[in-house]
Amino acid sequence: MSKPLIAIVGRPNVGKSHLFNRLARQRIALVEDFEGTTRDRLYQSIEIWGRECLLIDTGGFDSMDKEGYTPAILGSTQLAIDEADLIVFMVDGRDEPTTLDYEIADVLRKTRKPVILAANKIDTLKMKPANHYALRMGTPLPLSAATGFGVAELTENIEELLPPKDKEEEEDGERIRLAIVGRPNVGKSQLTNTLLGFDRSIVSPVPGTTRDAVDTPLDWNGAPLLLIDTAGMRRRSRVKRDETSVEYHMVLRSLRAIDRAHVVVLLLDAGGVTDQDTKIAGYALEAGKPLIIGVNKWDLIEPEGANPEKRTSAQKDYEANLNNYFAFVSYAPVHFLSGEKGWGVQEMIADALNIAPNGMLRITTGQLNDIIRRSIAEHPIPSVKGRPVKFRYATQFAVNPPKIAVFLNQPELLHFSYVRRIENVIRAKFPFRGVPLKIEVRKSNPRDDKDDK
Repeated sequence: MSKPLIAIVGRPNVGKSHLFNRLARQRIALVEDFEGTTRDRLYQSIEIWGRECLLIDTGGFDSMDKEGYTPAILGSTQLAIDEADLIVFMVDGRDEPTTLDYEIADVLRKTRKPVILAANKIDTLKMKPANHYALRMGTPLPLSAATGFGVAELTENIEELLPPKDKEEEEDGERIRLAIVGRPNVGKSQLTNTLLGFDRSIVSPVPGTTRDAVDTPLDWNGAPLLLIDTAGMRRRSRVKRDETSVEYHMVLRSLRAIDRAHVVVLLLDAGGVTDQDTKIAGYALEAGKPLIIGVNKWDLIEPEGANPEKRTSAQKDYEANLNNYFAFVSYAPVHFLSGEKGWGVQEMIADALNIAPNGMLRITTGQLNDIIRRSIAEHPIPSVKGRPVKFRYATQFAVNPPKIAVFLNQPELLHFSYVRRIENVIRAKFPFRGVPLKIEVRKSNPRDDKDDK
């Protein structure tokens, strides 16, 4: 089920990021400390009264240049409006509306999407907000993102205005949803056209020429697929040619596609890796989606006909370099291909079909504890300053993505490298290829500790 997208928009310094952090605290994502996974966070999965949503903060892309910053802010706001299901328009409740507030309100009035006007920095009921009725956006909701006053009422209003749960995925039947994501001009549309056998997307060497795409059903060697093509970014007439707008649109489109996908294909340019690439991989990790990394345009580096079953020296060197950027998704298989010429595509899609069900694998508690105990017997958990760390038991408590709880007497003493070792042992025994495996270390029952004395 696709999560509704809630966008927080407004001029700088009205508290958008404060509200973002306040709402995001309802659900804290567990993210490994690698570059590209949490840096420049502009989104978060949250729960609004039991409904999972995706929260977007436009504040991170606000340009604070002394000259010409208004068009950049309005550009980011327009992109958020285009993608959002619901919009929270934040203003400073203590001050009268500014020119920029009026300009953003003019943009919001032209959309048919629900908008909540939130007057921030109103700490108590005794404080009276300024006159924001002049914005003609309805009754302003007083709140304080810093203290939490009025935030509960805001979430109630959001819950009432969320779109009904769609039946889109149910209508897709048994089709495996495959999202092709990546920064602009890495060849997503060319790959999509190769898969479909006809030019469905406009292909150009100029980034930003791809038009908005729609999902496309496809039967691949008898397997029913649904291609979710993010199309990079919109045609240039709809997107300003500044880097912040381009990246912002990439973020929104990628999040949407990853959220709905069963398997994510992150397409890279053989010319090199950028921060945008690692950010998208971080989105897939946090969403818990199976991931494949496809290195496109490899025909520009090596001639056609490279054997996909055997790595060349150039491919080995490139893959070793990828490990420096994508260590946090080391489980993702890497494929070298040419979307234009078609080679390597067959093998990559077949691999995507193979790893799609891996996220639903469930290990019995007996099997799980057996392999972990064997591993600990071979390589005991190191003690810390004479304090032993003892393994009690482990159990899998979730699938898609698979999550495993490991119970110890002193979990705070377990080094992260040993957690990684446990993950590697489990991956070596069970088919979790291409799937993020989340290990949670927890405190065991104190009664178990007494039994050791």
